[in-house]
Amino acid sequence: MLYFLMHENDKLALFNYEKPSINEIVINEKNIDKLPLAETDKASLKASLMDWLMHRGIPATRHGIREQLANLTLESPVEYMLCNLGLSLTDHYWVCPGEKRFTWEEINLYTNDFQSRYSLDLSDDERSIAGKTNFVPSGSLKGDLKKKWIIDERGIRRLVKGNYGDSCRQSLCEVLATEIHRRQGKFEYTPYELINISSDGQMIVGCECPNFTTIDTEFVPAIDILNSRKKSNSSNYYETYIQYCGAHGADTDYLRAFMEYQILTDFIITNTDRHLNNFGMIRDSRTFRFIKPAPIFDSGNSMFYNTNNIKTGDELLNIQVTSFRKFEVELLKYVTDPGLVDTGRLPSQQEVRDLFLTDRSIDSGTAVKLAKAYVKKVELLRELQAGIRIYSYDYLRKHNIRLDKGA
Repeated sequence: MLYFLMHENDKLALFNYEKPSINEIVINEKNIDKLPLAETDKASLKASLMDWLMHRGIPATRHGIREQLANLTLESPVEYMLCNLGLSLTDHYWVCPGEKRFTWEEINLYTNDFQSRYSLDLSDDERSIAGKTNFVPSGSLKGDLKKKWIIDERGIRRLVKGNYGDSCRQSLCEVLATEIHRRQGKFEYTPYELINISSDGQMIVGCECPNFTTIDTEFVPAIDILNSRKKSNSSNYYETYIQYCGAHGADTDYLRAFMEYQILTDFIITNTDRHLNNFGMIRDSRTFRFIKPAPIFDSGNSMFYNTNNIKTGDELLNIQVTSFRKFEVELLKYVTDPGLVDTGRLPSQQEVRDLFLTDRSIDSGTAVKLAKAYVKKVELLRELQAGIRIYSYDYLRKHNIRLDKGA
């Protein structure tokens, strides 16, 4: 079946989908600058764009997605994405079946209301937008956790999501990160709140946050930014990212401070998952100029969220992460101003312990260890602020820390 890749009302490419994949794509040269990816080599661009389209849908690894797709008589997340026009509340890209004549004004999720219940099950949604079309809003949401878009009673588009297993630790981590950023009051962040929500027929504790894009703005993840240009031999991906954003309108001094603050606060809560889809830029959807960094979001994979084997001492300097570098402590090398975080305005050890005790799956001993790990991280940050290079080879060797690059 033929589809157009669209950005608002502009046709960017024509592609053919035959189960299970896209097997042909023709790019509209006139709108090549509006594509989500840019490669100097056209063959590479086609391959990258096919991959981008194939991964626009819900990850096949998401809990319960196979069963939910089977209930909708669909075989794959790609089919689900295409059935729902690839619509998103993060950007203004979508796909239009070749025989249809939809317009952006008719189907976008920003100005057209949709019916989505406070439930994490996609099958609970009514498949309609403004009573005219047959689409649901969550077919392009990334991540392994169950999540969806809803519209609250005030008309605000909100993301709701759950956790792994029976614990609500990831939702609690989002709330902890929110409180840290609120008290610091320095950079934009996405505020998360705990909610009771239905999942697989049971009520669980999850979290929700408001959408941070609008009908005039969209989110560009760092992965797309870095894939759009080649890194020079004299630079690294971190610097390449900042330089590219600056070339497209961003204030690089502000962006650098924002990135350093994000590294420092991720360090405090041991966020191991600041991968290249978990941060990026907000751009003007008409001019494509970068406006500002996207508010800090998605900090749930923190505080040893998936284990009770919690480090509380110097071994906290030996944490592997998914980010620009392999180890958390190595990211601190990018920080030029460790004073961006005021340690006197952080939540206390008791507040952190009490927060995690609200999770019935966490015993008091585990909550105490989590709070100790948090306090140790704050102490290490204070050492960094005192001028001690806690990421240096000599410091790590002194504290018997060996970063195994081959692990």
